[in-house]
Amino acid sequence: MLVNTMGDIFNGNKELFKDTWIYDKWNFEKIYPVIKISFAGIGLEKLKLDDALTLLLDNIAEKNGIKLTKPTYALKFRELIIKLSDKNPVVILIDEYDKPIIDYVEEKTLHIAKENRKILRSFYSVVKDLDKYIKLLFITGVSKFAKVSLFSELNNLTDITIKKQYANITGYTEKEIIDNYGEYLKEVEEDLELDEKKVMEGMKRWYNGYSWDGKTFVYNPYSVISFLGDREFKNFWFKSGTASFLLKLIRERGIDVREYDKGLLSVSEEALDSYNINSINMTVLLFQTGYLTIKSKEIDKYSYALSYNLGYPNLEVRRSFYLFLGSELAGVQVDVHSSNMRKILSAFRSNDMELFIKVMRSIFASIPENLSSGRYESYYHIVIYLILMFIGTDIKVEEKTNKGVIDAVVKTENYIYIMEFKMSSAKSAMDQIKSKKYYEKYLSDDRDIICMGVAFSKEDRNVDDFIVEEIE
Repeated sequence: MLVNTMGDIFNGNKELFKDTWIYDKWNFEKIYPVIKISFAGIGLEKLKLDDALTLLLDNIAEKNGIKLTKPTYALKFRELIIKLSDKNPVVILIDEYDKPIIDYVEEKTLHIAKENRKILRSFYSVVKDLDKYIKLLFITGVSKFAKVSLFSELNNLTDITIKKQYANITGYTEKEIIDNYGEYLKEVEEDLELDEKKVMEGMKRWYNGYSWDGKTFVYNPYSVISFLGDREFKNFWFKSGTASFLLKLIRERGIDVREYDKGLLSVSEEALDSYNINSINMTVLLFQTGYLTIKSKEIDKYSYALSYNLGYPNLEVRRSFYLFLGSELAGVQVDVHSSNMRKILSAFRSNDMELFIKVMRSIFASIPENLSSGRYESYYHIVIYLILMFIGTDIKVEEKTNKGVIDAVVKTENYIYIMEFKMSSAKSAMDQIKSKKYYEKYLSDDRDIICMGVAFSKEDRNVDDFIVEEIE
């Protein structure tokens, strides 16, 4: 959205901005030629990167009435910039600059990522000595490549990702939503039978929370516009797609994602500013892909070193992460996994533990053998954790009591479930609940207390047995 908007501004498409702030504050009469390159649609599914770049540059030249004569993609790029700038300097907009690398960072395709890195370094280096032909070079992407030297020859680039003066450039502030979408908000209020305060509270919980300076927090424009159109609080991030390479890396490396729910994660400035293709920091990558955001900054009082505290921006992103990763670990399509989640939620609400186990067995049975270890208790914990977190129940994982730690506590309107998972037997899981009296913490609650011991089989890689008992 930002890249397209910039393109229309420099192309002089004034009427597109009627009734907006910039309409009478920009000289739309002066038109700059725009070279827009989106690596999301460059055709790497069928073509190698160098061939795809060559074809793309030829197409851009043809649309501008130019014929390129140079033999290679790098020389063609240089030729295109120079020929387009005969009247005014060129604006170069590059979207998802790193996609040809990040799509191949899995171990089995890492050689493609490294080859594409060489090609991109050669491609981007073209602009080094062409300052007089270029009005603006604007680049967006998921990751930072401080250590892979994509831009090692370009010493005039400024990274604005976490610069405070650009903190609200990619999102809506609350004031902007109220000032510009007032009529739509009133329609939402009428449909949902909520006042403006409640609507804004819901929007804040679902779609706000993105920050690049720890002070300015903005809303996701795509989600806000979708919400105002549908007039329902739901997950729109999920529909806009996700970074599939990220989920594959998490699965491949066996990352325990439960750590991201235990509080804010502290990351040094150096770590946040780096990306090593051979040793990827998953926490930093989650920030770079939008799943984590800067909640606050800290400066060490002795060394003055800067660090950042990261966390999920909002409910929408958190639920998307659980859904996509749960689907990836289960080896099924997102819609199938989502359907299973609805069944599990229904099971908890109606105290139908037979249905819960039935769905769980179906989920584990669908996981291809190469996706799961089948040996480690934590694997089952993570899969169940993602399921419970996604369905939106009141859940506590590794809940502490005065006598131990409960694996999971799930609360619904009428029930409290105390759950223990074992690789040995369901009886040993139930015995632990009883011997440590995990239920005592909830005896003052009016809801029914249901204890559940679940055992997993290493051989079958599935739920082996379960016991359910209600506390009288």
